[in-house]
Amino acid sequence: MLLAAGSACGRVHELDQGSYAIGFTQADVFRDDCNLAAGLGQLQTQFETFGDFVRLAYVQQAGAICLPLQLTGQYQLSTQNFYADGTAANPVLPASGQVCRLDFVAVHLDAATVSSTSFSGVLKINYVASSPVACNCQLWLNYVATECTTSTCPVPSECP
Repeated sequence: MLLAAGSACGRVHELDQGSYAIGFTQADVFRDDCNLAAGLGQLQTQFETFGDFVRLAYVQQAGAICLPLQLTGQYQLSTQNFYADGTAANPVLPASGQVCRLDFVAVHLDAATVSSTSFSGVLKINYVASSPVACNCQLWLNYVATECTTSTCPVPSECP
């Protein structure tokens, strides 16, 4: 039996692997239950592909508070669009003007490849807490992610 090298790798995708800065403006926010966007800080991700599967090492940093997450997902069939999801248990994050110990935070990213160095889409962040109720929040926003170098990325690819 003869197998071609790389035959199990899936389709070739045009988006470069590497570091991406995720940018948005307040006009891009279309749901923000707890004013999270104002304190969200800078977002960055390290994007990798494995055939049709994607992995994003996502970092959300606001001041001294840093949330690293691994998002995993895949490309849609016959397109250059993809999605990725990730969760973290028991993070301590700001919400509604207070610091909250959450039960979990879930991040969902929908993306469309714009070029080999850019993708855009919708980012959804969901905070879930047993109490106080004010810590239960959702943030939905449109974003553009642009490939960057170490000197142009606003935050480290990992939390300190």
